[in-house]
Amino acid sequence: MSDVFGAESQDALADAVNAAKMATLGMLVAGVAHELNTPLGALHSNHDVLKRALARLQAILADETVDRTELAEVRRIVAALGDILKVNDLAVERLVQLTASLRTFGRPDRAQIDRVDLHQSLEAALSLLAHEMRDRIQVVREYGALPEVECYAQEIGQVFMNLLLNAVQAITDRGVVTVRTGTLDRAVVVSISDTGVGIAPEVLPRIMEPGFTTRGRRMGMGLGLLTAKRIVDRHGGRIDVQSRAGAGATFTVILPRNLATGGDT
Repeated sequence: MSDVFGAESQDALADAVNAAKMATLGMLVAGVAHELNTPLGALHSNHDVLKRALARLQAILADETVDRTELAEVRRIVAALGDILKVNDLAVERLVQLTASLRTFGRPDRAQIDRVDLHQSLEAALSLLAHEMRDRIQVVREYGALPEVECYAQEIGQVFMNLLLNAVQAITDRGVVTVRTGTLDRAVVVSISDTGVGIAPEVLPRIMEPGFTTRGRRMGMGLGLLTAKRIVDRHGGRIDVQSRAGAGATFTVILPRNLATGGDT
């Protein structure tokens, strides 16, 4: 399979992707730590309660007889333990989700081609950005049926992270981020829309130029979008942008299903 870039350009792009990944993780680390601390705190608190409940049950069952008062207490303790385990289940589920997302996004594979479920890549990015959106941004998922896509999995994950982070940062107060997926001939389509500040028409043609920044407007622009564009170009796809100042923006990624054929873009 031939690549649209030479070996030197591939290495440069891989370096750019890894640099962008580390920068993103650095930006998210405080929020992700908070996201981890919440379920860990619940588990730690419940662990103490479980120890005390077990000690009380052992005390009640220490002799051969259990009177009615003790039996009623045992029933209350068992019911409480059921509620505690439900909370623990939710906490463990969140920890598993977060660690899986970190592993998906952060693993150091530089040039591994794989067949990928793009919905999993999108969900990993959304999971890591959850703390940025909670109580402020509603995420709407309009997922269509997608085939697996042959791609450089880590690079495409970085594209989605860059575009989603850009969408989140474009919303200064409350708003909505909508993620849509579908197919187009032999290509797959992923669009990410936001209800943020939008992009002025005189700025729109320049947003993916090297070194371009809007300084406090849409903060995710500049190298993030440039890297995303280079990755998508490498896959034989394209990124389309639609926006108006004050009316949000939509970034649409069109990718061929297979790297070898180039797909219909």
